[in-house]
Amino acid sequence: MRGFAPRQRVDQATEYAASVHGQQLAKGDHNVATCASCHGAHGIRRVSDAKSPVFPTNVANTCATCHADTTRMRGYKRPDGSPLPTQQFADFQKSVHYATLTKGHDLAAPTCNDCHGNHGAAPPGVGSVANVCGTCHAVFAEKFGTSVHKDIFDKGCVECHSNHAVLKPSDDMLAATGHGVCATCHNADDKADKGAAAAVAMRGDIERLKTGIERTGALIGQIKKAGIEVSDQQLALREAGTKLTLARTEMHAFAPPQVASVVAEGDTIIAAVDKAGQNGVVELRYRRRGLFISLGAILFVVVALGLKLRQIDRRSTEPKTKN
Repeated sequence: MRGFAPRQRVDQATEYAASVHGQQLAKGDHNVATCASCHGAHGIRRVSDAKSPVFPTNVANTCATCHADTTRMRGYKRPDGSPLPTQQFADFQKSVHYATLTKGHDLAAPTCNDCHGNHGAAPPGVGSVANVCGTCHAVFAEKFGTSVHKDIFDKGCVECHSNHAVLKPSDDMLAATGHGVCATCHNADDKADKGAAAAVAMRGDIERLKTGIERTGALIGQIKKAGIEVSDQQLALREAGTKLTLARTEMHAFAPPQVASVVAEGDTIIAAVDKAGQNGVVELRYRRRGLFISLGAILFVVVALGLKLRQIDRRSTEPKTKN
């Protein structure tokens, strides 16, 4: 390869031999994917070519050619003996990753080979799922690594977020009631359930800060429209928003005091901004009062001038009397 592409890797065949596909091929299964299955035969394009079947936005469709085909996948089993599913591509299309990749045009968003590998393709083992997710979501993985759930969850991140159908996270997930993911294991009606109590505490702190940001943001927006300078307050609100993001990150450690600490910092910022906003409202009222008084004075002067002009006009039109 040095004469054609000196920088080109030459270990792909070795990796393929170690993959699930390569191992099945070595056993005589000619139904598995080989090089041409993904790259094509004669019309091979560079990976950076948007028309290539292995360009990031096309990878999932390429994998689905086999893995979404129920006939082709019939007979393949998971390690536990259950049939290998074929709805992975349909699930992936529902995910936030797929939306970011295709609608957001972010080629850094993960697709099949980012989690499973490409030439050395293999399903992530149970113990490595958190590590796979942590490749991108490093901070969340670090927090999760310190949590009580680390040694309890069999599937790591997948327990709450699923694997292929990874939906956009929301605060509603943090609840032990309704559709909250905590309700899978915890019971909010059980007063002795510490996990449910922790979820309630963290959700309450996050909601309080979120509500405070929205309320104060509306106040600042109102006085800004009236002409009050609020650039410093807007900057502080963004900082409060950062604290909200950090609180949502700390939540993965499942330690309410850590979330409460970050939220308290956000509350302090909001309180200062809210005070400035109230002062702005007072200043706005003062300006309006002064404007009203000024307009009243101007109106008085205009009326007085009008009356004076009428008086002068009457005198000029009155007939002069002779002595």
